[in-house]
Amino acid sequence: MNVCEALLETLAKYGVKFIFGIPGDAINDLIEAIRKQDKIKFIHVMHEEAGAFAASAQAKLTGTLAVCTGTAGPGAIHLLNGLYDAKKDHAPVLAITGQTETMNLGSNFHQEVNLNALFADVSVYNQMFIDPEQMPGMIISACRAAVLLNGVAHINLPANIASLKVKTVHSGKVHDSNNFNIIPHIADLQEAAKLINNSNKICILAGIGARGAVNELVQFADFIHAPIIKALRGKDLLPDMHPLTTGGIGLLGTAASYKAMKQCDLLIMIGTDMPYTDFYPEDKVPTIQLDNDALQIGKRHPVDVALSGDSKLTLIELMKLILKKENDQFLKECQSHKAAWLKKQDHKELSEAVPIHPQMLARTISEYASDNAIICCDTGAVTVWGARNFRIKGTQRFTLSGGLASMAFALPASIGAKLLYPDKQVIALCGDGGFAMLMCDFATAVKYKLNIKVIVFNNSKLGLIQMEEEAKSGNPEYETGLNNPDFASFAVGCGGEGYTVKTPDELKIVLPKALSSSNACIINVFINPEELTMPPAINATEAINFLKAKIKEAFE
Repeated sequence: MNVCEALLETLAKYGVKFIFGIPGDAINDLIEAIRKQDKIKFIHVMHEEAGAFAASAQAKLTGTLAVCTGTAGPGAIHLLNGLYDAKKDHAPVLAITGQTETMNLGSNFHQEVNLNALFADVSVYNQMFIDPEQMPGMIISACRAAVLLNGVAHINLPANIASLKVKTVHSGKVHDSNNFNIIPHIADLQEAAKLINNSNKICILAGIGARGAVNELVQFADFIHAPIIKALRGKDLLPDMHPLTTGGIGLLGTAASYKAMKQCDLLIMIGTDMPYTDFYPEDKVPTIQLDNDALQIGKRHPVDVALSGDSKLTLIELMKLILKKENDQFLKECQSHKAAWLKKQDHKELSEAVPIHPQMLARTISEYASDNAIICCDTGAVTVWGARNFRIKGTQRFTLSGGLASMAFALPASIGAKLLYPDKQVIALCGDGGFAMLMCDFATAVKYKLNIKVIVFNNSKLGLIQMEEEAKSGNPEYETGLNNPDFASFAVGCGGEGYTVKTPDELKIVLPKALSSSNACIINVFINPEELTMPPAINATEAINFLKAKIKEAFE
């Protein structure tokens, strides 16, 4: 075997099934090695950024290694935004980049870029091959680092090294797993149990770190009558209509969750890194934080009891030490607040107004979506409507660019998701601005016969940015308008299906038709451009700034 063939052999042992990228001269040997085997499929995207996003989405959905590649220079550089998405959301992704021949390094050769320096910040492992004898050790180390540290590993492969022969190939089994099965010290568990037993208004904030402990989370919350607030990336932990959850928190959350957080007498954080400190309780409210990464504990909010361990095992042990709560008054109050919030949302979610309210669009999509659909949400105003008004049900998954909050995530993420789950419905919720950034990769979905459904929330502007200009800064809206192409015609031009929707009646005809189609579809929905992306609780500064902005806009 040569270096690239041995590399693929190792990746196959890690369960890798796809490599996303664009062929290029510096990775020709890698592309040829992929062609000659049948374990891993190369997915030729239109832009390397889309390939990195697709890999990141696969890693987020499965927790297993995903791979992308780019040739020397610009091809590698294009990967970075998608890789930062994986870094910020703790997703195991391996990036393989090409490089000019080693004899030319340091001479400012054609397409020569110091990729190890460039990738240093994004990666948990970052090395260049300089000798074929480094195989398979280096690639195993890279895969292990990505999986065990939940991050990005980067391998830089010079073109003249890629084709050299390898003497030995790793033949053992892969045992790497980031499930460490650690439980906290008994003294910490006892201290946490004491706080729980002495509190009456307990609130749970759960994030993506509770993914493997959903059943235990529900049992625990029911046992102590505690509402479960879902951090944004934990939206799909529980159906939104589950009686124990009040929905999301933060700028995209619900008023019910905001009230629960501000009224509780004990906060229990489980597997979350929710960064918005304004939405936490006052510092005097005691807090327990459970996380498998001790470095995360206390980073966002003062913590009284730190529980470093696996969420599932820790909750099982904690349940043995706590007393069942008899008083469920606080939970009932939270459920009442949730009912009031949902009733308020119904006003626009069930509206037949034209132009269509984005809340109505998100709610309608959720009603027609399959119970096991995968929802890929973009960044922008669409994130607000997706977080608040798309009602997760059944075993649906919901993923987005959480920590990085990058626009253009949803379309390539849906490609990655559909490749992994060909029998599941995959829906991309896109803002018009985010979709336009990487819309060319809709052609990739068509090419590989991936019947993804792209729904564009078209308000002809960067709606969230406009709101930030006005409410945060008090400035008039400036340069947030978009001159969009005809997205439906574009879909047809790519070989897919395209629909334009302007009324609720059209939406209810087109949506089920598109969702049941065997082709990739774009549904371009014109929504009310005046709809505001307001937070669940508005402070005086935001209100005054918004008023100032509107007065300035009127006078100008």
